[in-house]
Amino acid sequence: MSWRIGRGQRAVRAGLSLTAAALLLSSCGIPSTGVVEAGEAATGIRPAYVLYFVRQDTLLGVRSQVPGTFDIGTAVELLFRGPDALLARKGLTTELPRRAAPVKVRADGARVSVVLPRGTEPLTRTALAQLTCTIAAARVVVDAGSRSSSGSTQVTVTIPGVRQAEGSGETCPGSATAE
Repeated sequence: MSWRIGRGQRAVRAGLSLTAAALLLSSCGIPSTGVVEAGEAATGIRPAYVLYFVRQDTLLGVRSQVPGTFDIGTAVELLFRGPDALLARKGLTTELPRRAAPVKVRADGARVSVVLPRGTEPLTRTALAQLTCTIAAARVVVDAGSRSSSGSTQVTVTIPGVRQAEGSGETCPGSATAE
């Protein structure tokens, strides 16, 4: 009596052989350990900056994934760079003035102070709102990482020799994204 092995049976045998090989290789002699406490669990998801730009006199929050360390200063730097080419094609602009030097940002709980370079032109209401809302959104993410939250963000913007302006995160529109 001769037995013929069909294609289906060959596939089953090949699958069983691969499964047996995988099981043998998976026990490689490394002893098992218990849970090793080594910081926060990895999530694989980077926090997104929400940068506030302007379209037709309306403030819009735009989510932006950026590699590197997430902090309020980086969010402000990205905001001052303005919308990228893709966002500009969608009609997004900025009312923030060009600057010749870096912006200084200092956070102390819910209060964030921003010092713009000397010679920066005064901010319009919309520009102040862009800056305030971007900082408030960044602070929410930073505080979520540190597990601390202390109310609405209060932003003070100073231009040396010109004036000082203040804004609050309470006045920011929701994150209506233009992605």
